[in-house]
Amino acid sequence: MKRIIFIALLMTGFLSCTMAQSNADVSLCVYMPKNSEIPEAALQFLENQLENIATENGTADMVICDRFILTAKVDVLQKDIVAGPPQRISQTLNITLQVGDAVDNKLFASTSLTAVGIGTNLTKSYMEAFKQIRKNDKQVADFLEQAKGKIVQYYQQHCESIFAEAQGLAKRQQYDEAIYSLACIPDIGTDCYTRCQNAMVQIWQARINAEGQQLLKLARTAWAQSQDEVGAEEAANYLRQINPAADCQEEVSKLISEITTKIKHDEERAWQFQLRQYNDRIQQEREAARNKQELLRMGIQAAKDVAIAFAQNQPKHEYIIW
Repeated sequence: MKRIIFIALLMTGFLSCTMAQSNADVSLCVYMPKNSEIPEAALQFLENQLENIATENGTADMVICDRFILTAKVDVLQKDIVAGPPQRISQTLNITLQVGDAVDNKLFASTSLTAVGIGTNLTKSYMEAFKQIRKNDKQVADFLEQAKGKIVQYYQQHCESIFAEAQGLAKRQQYDEAIYSLACIPDIGTDCYTRCQNAMVQIWQARINAEGQQLLKLARTAWAQSQDEVGAEEAANYLRQINPAADCQEEVSKLISEITTKIKHDEERAWQFQLRQYNDRIQQEREAARNKQELLRMGIQAAKDVAIAFAQNQPKHEYIIW
């Protein structure tokens, strides 16, 4: 059973790719600062409304780039208590939607809406008003389209510098940050954008190569220290984490051969079955890689997954709103 355990461990954890959403979308982060006047539940409802309209209008990307933000300012124009029963609160609100560059502190676009909300308490009153921010509203759509144009313009002007900075990060082996900066660039229809997409895949490849070598080193050490079932399982735990697209597959195969020879015993039939499964999987990966378009698609998606993970691990910012 030693060989079966070893191969079973190897057979898990391979790369799975899915289609990314349109690169034409720009990455826009919804941000709502704390507001002592608005109840927390109502503020969260407003944030959800903004996320919905951003997604509906093509300005929310799967990559979490928080340079450009969509936010709202809320001013109470009038507040009345409506006699009951039940007693209700009526509010007339001025809601100003804004999009801008939070890093350079530049406002790109804004629009104001007037909404009336009536509810049995303050939270419900605000929510009823916020419901009137509709994702298919032409005024809102035009506002977001204007903002989207400004964001695309920013990347058109800064694409070369972003590319150069990412290359520098990659040379310092700061692969995730380099991929993140490139993944934030929307499809701006330039040669620079194409170079950035290709560079993102190349940096992702360098990342998995470096990671593969490190994992292979750990696997070799584990096997050298304990050339038995325990050492085989520990080595397999490292080897199964190596991406099949990493350039160390030949070295991985040699180590597998060395380990399986050492722990070889009478269950030859079961072992050959497991080995065929492993080799079939590797062969499928190689065949997929022969299709350059498929390889590029898989690489871009894998790189974007790295960018998302990097963004999610960054500390949350507090912004100064315009």
